[in-house]
This record gives sequence, structure tokens and C-alpha cells, in this order.
Amino acid sequence: MKFKEFFVKHHAIFYGFICLIANILAVVSTNLTSFPMPDTTPLREWIEFMHSHSAIVLAIAISCYSLPTILCILYGSKAVKFKQKPKEYTEVLVHMPIAYSLRGTTGWISNAICEVVILLYLKITADMDIAFILISSFTSYIFLTILTFTLSFFSLETLNRNLVLPALYPQGNISRVNRASLSSLKNMFLFYFFSAAVFPTAYLGIRLFFTKRYNVEIPNYLDFVFTLLLLLIGLVLTFLIAYFFQRPLKKLTESANEISKGNYDVATKICSNDEMGILGDSFNAMAKSLKEKEFMRDTFGKIVTPQVRDYLLSGNAGLGGKTLEITVMFCDIRGFTTLSEHMRPEEVVSLLNSYFTGLEKCIASHGGVINKYIGDAVMALFGAPVPSSTHAMDAYLAALDMRKTLVEMNKSFVQKGMPEIHFGIGLHSGPVLAGNIGASSRMEYTVIGDTVNTASRIEGLCKNYKTDLLISQSTALLIDKEEGANGLTFVAESEIRGRKEKVRLYTK
Repeated sequence: MKFKEFFVKHHAIFYGFICLIANILAVVSTNLTSFPMPDTTPLREWIEFMHSHSAIVLAIAISCYSLPTILCILYGSKAVKFKQKPKEYTEVLVHMPIAYSLRGTTGWISNAICEVVILLYLKITADMDIAFILISSFTSYIFLTILTFTLSFFSLETLNRNLVLPALYPQGNISRVNRASLSSLKNMFLFYFFSAAVFPTAYLGIRLFFTKRYNVEIPNYLDFVFTLLLLLIGLVLTFLIAYFFQRPLKKLTESANEISKGNYDVATKICSNDEMGILGDSFNAMAKSLKEKEFMRDTFGKIVTPQVRDYLLSGNAGLGGKTLEITVMFCDIRGFTTLSEHMRPEEVVSLLNSYFTGLEKCIASHGGVINKYIGDAVMALFGAPVPSSTHAMDAYLAALDMRKTLVEMNKSFVQKGMPEIHFGIGLHSGPVLAGNIGASSRMEYTVIGDTVNTASRIEGLCKNYKTDLLISQSTALLIDKEEGANGLTFVAESEIRGRKEKVRLYTK
């Protein structure tokens, strides 16, 4: 087992050791920066009392070190107790740094209480002047308590956020856990300011006051050591507090860059229940929402074509429409009913899907939009929903590409044991009403008008004139305006059902 995995599995024990190390560092710091103690009678009496009652002093010291250990063990046992209760278990883990840090200071607090009780006893029984000893001891214990808590909390919180919680909760989502007061970024910065600036300055001021008050000389190296220690503590705290934000912000930046590239399968692992944790969870929720919207947008584009999708999503989702000059294409398979009688349904579906895929590529490559599939027929639009001045030429070129593509598709169909397909294409240009037609709760984008009906009728005439492409005169005139679009052949002047005037038809 790797050390990281071992640490995560037994983090409660390691956290206890870190609290112990913080206490030891606090003791070392106090010895290096001890208060100046004048040689006075009360101080000598106090030292003599401690030497004569060494057993009591030892018992108090042992109990003071045992108390935080027992309290930390009791808190750590909650993790085992709530193992099967995810919410409570998560809350225990998230609050473990501050819980251990507070319990790690109980030794100094209990030691201070015991010392006050003993001093009051000596005041009553021996009328000893305890003011100086009481103030100096009280100040030292405050220093020990704050230093122990500060070192423990920032160390444990750093490990918890960057090692333990990300391993146990790789998806994050712990920002909703009840927040301890110190978990707020504002309170954490205030505590950092107090620990790195206010407290050292106050301690230095009190120490200077005692030096002047009792005319005690302090070796110069002690001032240097004291100053160096305060700078070191401030540097460590600054590094830890910066580390709190550097990693989460780096993760957010990397994830944001991935999203900007279109990769929505990304999540930032910020495991905390402060504002950074809320930001991380919100970011992940946003990425998930964008992925869902992109999926819906992509799926929507497969149902109504990307052009229609973009048209509707740009604020054109209401009923109604507008008049456009477009070219309508109808393409129908010849003899499909007879063809499908000799095929299984799944084979028919497979054949149609391959066929429609090939046609769609030809139509889309020339700016066309497949508006609907009508059984084995295709209705395509050129010039809607996005207007185009070359819609007739685009439809004509798409039809020629469809011819070539059908030849290649038939080769593939024959190799697979499927029948060849033959189609008829009709093109007609004119005005249509393009827009959303239907009910307010269920509508579709389509075009209506005589142009659509005429295009459908022209496609049906391909059987009569034994050709696969018929182009109306209105479309042919627009094609002839385009450079290099010569060579259309006149077919006939035909009657169109529903129209009084005959339509001149052309082919290629």
C-alpha cells in the first residue's frame, strides 16, 4: 500500500501525531522566548514549592498531556461510529482539523487552571504575592494555546483539503456540510491576521513591558531568536494560507480551459465546505448543466437539422413565420413499396438509414436543410431558415452530387446483398411562408405554399418522363444566371395538378 493511501486510511492517527508535534514545537518556542523573570522572593517561593511537590507537578503534566489525547481519540471514534451514516461521517471528517486542534490545546488550558488554583492556595495559606507569577504564567499559557492551535489547525486543514477529502470524496459535493465558524474565508483570514500579526506584536509588547517594569536584562541573542521565530511562524502561516487558494484556483483554471475547448466531461476537485468549496461545487454543477444542454442541443440538431435548431434557439421559437424566396427539393425512391415487400423490416430500416445519410451529406454540403422525411421521400429546403441568394444553384449542385452518391451507395448495397435504389428529384423555386407551424405546445419548423406543392408534383412527374431529375423553369432561370451553369435540357411543358398554367421542365 502506498504511503498516501495508508495516510488517508489512518489519517485520524496521523492527525493526532501532528497535534502532538505542534504541542512540542510550542514548548520549544516558549523556552526560546521565555519571559524575563526577576529574582524576587515570590518567584523563589514558587520554584521551591514546585520542587518540593514534584509528584503533584508530574501528575498535572501527565494529565495535561493525556487529556487532549483522550479527547482526540473520542472524536476520532465518531468516524467509526458514523461510518454507515454518510452525512454524519462526512461532517466528522470535514470538522476533524478544527476539532483536533481545539482538543490539542486542552492540555495547556487545564495546566493553566491547575496553576491558578495552586497559586490561589499559596496566596491564602502563605500570603504569597502571586500577581507577577500569575500574569507571566497566564501570558505564557495563552501563547502556548494559540501557537499550538494555529500550527495544528493550518497543518491539518491543509492535509484535509488537499489529501484526505479529495481521496475520500473525488466528486466533491461536501460544501453543504454544516460549516464551522473558522471555515469561513473571512474568519480564516481574520484568524490568520491575528496569529501572524496581532498576537506576536502583543506578546512582544507584553514581554517588553516586563523587561522595563522589572529592570531585567535579556541577552541580545534572545531578541534575535524571538524575532526570527515570529518571522518563521508568519512565513509558515502565509505559505499554508496561500496553499489553500493556489491549488483550488489552479484546478478551476484548468477545468475552465477544458470547458472552453468544448470538453464538458470535467470536474474540479475542491473538497472543502467554505466559499471555495461552494465555488467548486457550483462550477461542477455548471459543467454538468452545460454538458446536458450540449447533449440536448446536439440531439435537437439531429432531429430538426443544425440550421433549424440554431434558428429556433436564437429566439424564433414562437408560432408564425415570414415569406422567403427559396428552392424546394423533393426526392423519392422509385418502386419502394415493391422493393420493401421482399425485405425484413430491420433490413428496410438499415437500407433507408444508409440511403438518407448519403443524401443528407450532399444536401448539407451545399447549404440545404432536410425539412422532413416522408416515408422514403425527402423534402429539403435551400434558402431557409437562413436566406440565400444562390438557393437555386445550391439545390441544383446538391442534386448532381446526390446522383453520384447514389451510384456509390448502390455498389455497396449490392455487395451486401441488398437491391439497388433509384430515385426521382424535383426542384422548384418561389415564395413560401417559412416558420413554426402547429400548436403552441407542439410545433415544427416547415414551409407552406404553392411552391412546396409544385415541387412535390414535379418530382412525381419524373416517372412520366423517365428521368431522375426535373427542374422547373423558375429554378432553371435562376441557375442560368450563375456562371458555368449551362447545359440544362428542355424536357416538356407539363400540366401540374392544382395549377392552371403549364410548367416548363428541364433536366441535366
